[in-house]
Amino acid sequence: MVAPSFSKADLHLLHVFSTVVEARGFSAAQIVLNVSASTISRQISDLETRLGMRLCQRGRKGFRLTDKGEIVYAAAGRLFAALDHFGETVDGTRGKLIGRLSVAAIDNWVFNDGARITSALAEMTRIAPDVTIDLHSLAPDDIEIAVQDGQVAVGVGVFHRHKPGLDYETLGTERIGLYCGADHPLFTADTQAEVDALLPQANFCKRSYLNEDQVAPVSRGLRSTGNAHQIEGVAMLILTGGFIGYLPEGLADIWVRQGRMRPVGAGRFDLTSEIKLVRKRGEAPNLVAKTFLQLMRRGAGRRSD
Repeated sequence: MVAPSFSKADLHLLHVFSTVVEARGFSAAQIVLNVSASTISRQISDLETRLGMRLCQRGRKGFRLTDKGEIVYAAAGRLFAALDHFGETVDGTRGKLIGRLSVAAIDNWVFNDGARITSALAEMTRIAPDVTIDLHSLAPDDIEIAVQDGQVAVGVGVFHRHKPGLDYETLGTERIGLYCGADHPLFTADTQAEVDALLPQANFCKRSYLNEDQVAPVSRGLRSTGNAHQIEGVAMLILTGGFIGYLPEGLADIWVRQGRMRPVGAGRFDLTSEIKLVRKRGEAPNLVAKTFLQLMRRGAGRRSD
């Protein structure tokens, strides 16, 4: 079957469908779209007829996407991102800083005093007040997926395993330390001998987006019944007193000053991570994204071309 050509009306139906998915149902979508539930239902039915497939289940049991609906929703996201990129590129050719800047940064980076993203965004809002900024806080793996899918133009984070189709550029470094909570036996271990005796018995909290055996040698052979998908999850498990784990020093300092957390072995197991920019390979940034990249590089003391 040959795929149908899309009209402006089809794009509107896809917009309605995406809004319903993001609102998790017709009721909440009514407020966003400012139309009745019956109108939304009719529009979804029209889209299903147009595409020749069932996109969602709706009724007394609530709203749920079908497998095909999941695929269409993801494809619609990529389509709208491409349309935004087209508009921004056209505006960029006229030398205007106008459109949308989509950036994804690792969660917790706001606690890094050396992070340049805040100052870069501040300068961006000053020189480009008409640019809309979409800022996402995500785990590293999710940042890479968002860049690959075209959901964001620029990603900033710690990426130990580079994925094909993406370009990585080192901006600087971040210090991370191995921490324990106040109720952990290691918290009162003041000598190297005490630390070495207690460490093999510790329960290590893994960061699910990293291969800890490779990036954190101290974790090899340690018991691990904790698996955190975001860095805040690591902090939460450490604070229980049942786990040790790695945290950026800027984030951990909050609880260190409160006496609720301390570095294991007085910092003997600290590591350094590289902070990197990630972009989609082979895709030239539009003027908005290029300007932001220049500001990030300038703050890191790198060339801005």
